[in-house]
Amino acid sequence: MEETSSTSLERLMHATRRYIAYCAILLLVIITLRIYEAFAICSTCHFSQSSLRAEFYGLLCDGYVFLRICAFLVIPYCLLFLLKSRVAEWFFGACVILITITSIVLQLYFATSLVPLGSDLFGYSFSEISHTVGASGGLRVLTLMPFLLFLAFVAFLWWLLRNKNFPNLVFYFFYIAVAISLLLNDYSSPSSGRFKTEYESYLASNKLGFFISKTYNYFKEEEDKRNQRKSLSFNQLNVGSSKISFHYVNKEYPLLHTVDSTDVLGNFFTINKSQKPNLVFILVESLGRAYSGENAYLGSFTPFLDSLMQKSLYWENFLSTGGRTFAVLPSVFGSLPFGDKGFNELNDKMPRHLSLIRLLKSQGYQSSFIYGGDAHFDLMDVFMHAQGIDKITDTKSFGPGYSKLPANNKGFAWGYGDREIFRKILESATVVNTKPRLDIALTLAMHDPFRVPNQEYYNNRFEAQLNTLNLSEQEKRERRNYKPQFASMLYFDDALRYFISAYSKRPDFKNTIFVITGDHRMPEIPISTQLDRFHVPLVIYSPMLKRPAKFSSVSVQFDITPSILAFLSNNYDMKFPSLAHWMGIGLDTIRTFRNIHAYPLMRNKNEMVDYIKGLNFLSSNVLYNINDNLTIDAVDKTEQTKELQKDFENFKRLNNYVCSTNHIIPDTLYHNWSKIK
Repeated sequence: MEETSSTSLERLMHATRRYIAYCAILLLVIITLRIYEAFAICSTCHFSQSSLRAEFYGLLCDGYVFLRICAFLVIPYCLLFLLKSRVAEWFFGACVILITITSIVLQLYFATSLVPLGSDLFGYSFSEISHTVGASGGLRVLTLMPFLLFLAFVAFLWWLLRNKNFPNLVFYFFYIAVAISLLLNDYSSPSSGRFKTEYESYLASNKLGFFISKTYNYFKEEEDKRNQRKSLSFNQLNVGSSKISFHYVNKEYPLLHTVDSTDVLGNFFTINKSQKPNLVFILVESLGRAYSGENAYLGSFTPFLDSLMQKSLYWENFLSTGGRTFAVLPSVFGSLPFGDKGFNELNDKMPRHLSLIRLLKSQGYQSSFIYGGDAHFDLMDVFMHAQGIDKITDTKSFGPGYSKLPANNKGFAWGYGDREIFRKILESATVVNTKPRLDIALTLAMHDPFRVPNQEYYNNRFEAQLNTLNLSEQEKRERRNYKPQFASMLYFDDALRYFISAYSKRPDFKNTIFVITGDHRMPEIPISTQLDRFHVPLVIYSPMLKRPAKFSSVSVQFDITPSILAFLSNNYDMKFPSLAHWMGIGLDTIRTFRNIHAYPLMRNKNEMVDYIKGLNFLSSNVLYNINDNLTIDAVDKTEQTKELQKDFENFKRLNNYVCSTNHIIPDTLYHNWSKIK
């Protein structure tokens, strides 16, 4: 018996020493993966000296992930080794191959999107994922080469090191480091504030560790949400304004409040009360302030839109509510909470609610939604049908005479280009009709794969635009790494020029209001800060305007519907509900920089980690001060951090409650305003 015990102990010690050799293979693979990532990034975008520093720092993140993997695999490896050493060897080899392949996939994703893949993967259906992969060109022979080369590299290391015996110093140091790693917090990504830009922070992250961490948090939060649904505990909503409180009227419907009918827009317009205005909303894919408008920090690539801003009401410090397209329709037209993975994803369980579309329909408006792609993506069509939209036009119903965007090398195209979308609006609105119109367009071209008609022409336009900007030669070289992205902006800008010009020849132009904003900032060009991803312009243009104005105060997409309704109610005697569920309090038309709002923001369908209140911004539980150009600085203020965390958690619980129990508005209010009057 004693001899058996001694034999088992010897085999266990032998297993732990052999394990170090296998872990050495894994370590070399992880280091090589980091080098491969640097080359993958170099091939797609500019790799600066700061990027190189981020990659070197990333080796520390890689080291942490390596030790954690070693810690989690050591026990199953040793148990298998005691049964049969060959089984343990094959187990560890399979784990190394799986880690290698997964890491390469995640690195290729990052090289394309410049944002690491996290829990947002779980927010999309298989068909939506396939659609997105198709946009990036899918799998090609060159894409498969890294997998084959790395598998060959793993096999070589296995042959070289699997029987290597390491000295005692390495043995003890290795297991002490593994033990310490279990006591540490998550260091797969650098702490906020270590790098100047969010992109560099993402670059330094270990992409596998980032994905595992976000996935773990996702499932943990799913459990928290289930527990919240059981307890339904929350305080009265403290979202909407950091200085002004809504008057809430019903605890059972905690979003329900009296409507503030203050009209901040009417004084800018010449009003003809006998004729209700047409409204045209242009929601622009990936239109960020980083590259549009005066003082855009990357230089502006929307010259026509810039000229339109000079004739319009223009909010330069405007924020989208989401970092992806999924949030734009419910936020702009319904001022609605997010639900679990975005309001649209509630699908047939979508709670009863009001919207600008439904309320204008009750006032006799004829409505349409035009999108160049598949409107079922992000369940946009589900949301629009829920509003009683009169007509949806998407890639399945454009009809003849329209051309899709150029396909990528796999024959994939998202759908119809921006000029074709605007042509379709002009055609659809030519029917003689005494009804006022609400037309909504969501553009498409500023999206991966960034292929537009007359590509060479817009590539040349990009070069010409570069020369008009006050950029150094180094900055010009950096911009050229994103030529397709910037060329797609110029294509959109030309399409918008065509649309406004064509619309101005129509008799109803003089009675039309155009609302133009971005759905989010483009992630394929490195994002500077956590707030930059939400920074988009808002432009309200109309021949009815008495004078233009530029506002530096902060407003958010939640604020659009309340302000449009107040404007129509006060100036056109339209009747709307005295109670509503709006998240927004309305657009702020103070010209100096300030923020009176308090709102949650949602990066993707599974990440609600950002909250803005006044000039404080909470992002992943780190507090930042907001500057007058919407740059941010990390600050260490414990009490303020706790206050924002408390408000944010309260919103999450309330959001969960109203969306899971259909308690946004009472049935009577919904049915009273769902009828056509």
